[in-house]
Amino acid sequence: MTTPAVKLTIIVERLLKPQIETLMQQAGLVGWSIFPGGGRGTHGVHRTQAAQLVREFSIVKFEIVLRDRAKAENLAEQITQDILVEQPGILWLESVEVLRSHKF
Repeated sequence: MTTPAVKLTIIVERLLKPQIETLMQQAGLVGWSIFPGGGRGTHGVHRTQAAQLVREFSIVKFEIVLRDRAKAENLAEQITQDILVEQPGILWLESVEVLRSHKF
């Protein structure tokens, strides 16, 4: 049986990782996933496999699944207002169905 939830996805430069993790911990989250990223956007190309001169400018993707949509929206808004004002990044929310709902 599945349970409705919301997934918050955040794509930012690696140098913002500590700030994002701090906000997530302050919001009471206990788990999330982080993946290396790559792609092209308004700030240029981020190569996934290529050697980076400055590792902190590589990008990472956070995925957080929460059962509380309001909490996810609040966290997304806080990241947008506190971190992404002058930094490149993108985030979105999407409805998902989870198994093992006790984990969320």
